Amino acid sequence: MRLSVVADLQIDKFAGPVITEYSAGMTNAMAIKEDDRTYITQRPSIDIYEQASDHVTDARGRAVFYWDLNSAQYIVNNNKIYKGSQSNVIATITAGVDRCKFIPMGSVLVLVDQENDQAWTISTADVVTQIIDPDFPVTLAYGAEVLNGSLYLLDEAGTIYNSNLEDPANWNALDYIAAERDPDGGSFIGKHHDHIVAYGPKTIEFFYDAANPVGSPLNRRQDVAYNIGCHTGASVWQEGDRAFYIGVNPSGSLGVYVLERFQPRKVSKNALDSMLTIALIKDGYSVFGTGFSAHSHTFYLLTFYTAAGDVVPELTLVYDDTSGLWGPWETSIGGHVHLPIVDWSIRNGVLPRYGEGILSNGDLITLQDDLTPQDSIQGLVYMDADYVESGYVTASGTTGTAIAMKSRVGMFDGGTNKKKFVPDVNIVGDMTPSSQALTIKWSDKNSENFNAGRVIDTSVYAPLYRCGSFRRRNYQFEYAGTERLKLEAIEINISLGRA
Repeated sequence: MRLSVVADLQIDKFAGPVITEYSAGMTNAMAIKEDDRTYITQRPSIDIYEQASDHVTDARGRAVFYWDLNSAQYIVNNNKIYKGSQSNVIATITAGVDRCKFIPMGSVLVLVDQENDQAWTISTADVVTQIIDPDFPVTLAYGAEVLNGSLYLLDEAGTIYNSNLEDPANWNALDYIAAERDPDGGSFIGKHHDHIVAYGPKTIEFFYDAANPVGSPLNRRQDVAYNIGCHTGASVWQEGDRAFYIGVNPSGSLGVYVLERFQPRKVSKNALDSMLTIALIKDGYSVFGTGFSAHSHTFYLLTFYTAAGDVVPELTLVYDDTSGLWGPWETSIGGHVHLPIVDWSIRNGVLPRYGEGILSNGDLITLQDDLTPQDSIQGLVYMDADYVESGYVTASGTTGTAIAMKSRVGMFDGGTNKKKFVPDVNIVGDMTPSSQALTIKWSDKNSENFNAGRVIDTSVYAPLYRCGSFRRRNYQFEYAGTERLKLEAIEINISLGRA
């Protein structure tokens, strides 16, 4: 019998946002398809190229952005704006922990701070000026967008305001439109196929630029709207014309959705929906979402946390939109346990960019997508300007901390409840070049009753012998080798008993 090791998350018990028991799922793993075969392998590795603690004593990572016009990276950590590195302060702003939003507009970079209902412009000479126009929105929802030369912001009452054309510092008292298909307020403002999207707690509405000569340039789309709201704008991550977010259905249950082609698509399942609903609504936990693309996969990351002045991560849960699978991601580098990526900077200009992110403690990271399964600290020579030409870097080295991958496949009985005797078990996949240890555990009772496990050398063909008997069994695979492992399945020889 061949049993696939690819497993989607199946939650059995949880406490707050912490999964306390699960029957199936993968940690620090992703499913890849090659030549009509599906394998699991380690998630993309990360590199901490700047530790905030080297420069900042009171670190709360809030935003990171590479401004192509000025060929420089800008960072927000707590109450400071930095350029290039957190050793170079260019301005002091109001302290906070929530994610901010950088958005380029003409010759300035705009920073919007939803938590403190403030915004600033940054010139190419790094002059930082707060926007103090009396018609600037009073209470801000998450997000900010530029469409056809105007900056659009959403307030918590659900009203969309726009700045003067090509002038984010000046606002007109009459330039607004209410998202009032249902008077539910505002959670997030985004952009979708050249439309402005207003996410409310109960609805999603779309607006197009009608070039109205008076008031807001926007008109509402009458033909498309949804009664699936957005629980919190902090959960929204936009990638081009797609947006991932935690939605709320009319009965109040939470779920994870992707907005694409003007339609929401649900990507979470029942048990995860229950955990989201209880943890975020009943138990009062918070969440932020972001994401990135690597290894031709699109990943949406949700980090659950408690906040009492500082973010305390409890779990980072990842949805792989390429494979459709969920699973936790963790890391042990830089004092971290989870992978709390607050913000991710993507290309916004003509120069090719390798993305970078900021963690909740202010550490700056980039991806080390070289198929070496190790997280590292300052393992790259980080390029603040320009780019690395293809082929210039020939090797990345292997220093760092191995990514600990795990897969639990779920209870199975082979189609019969008869007792099954297992003389041997073998793995199916690509052998590693050198000796690496893969631990195989199993449980014949429940998901919390696994044995101590036995070890297979992944560089040789070496089955496990004398593997006992069972009626129903769950297998778990654990690997933290320094070489990439591609594991497809296990083959189990079985002899059936009479009863």
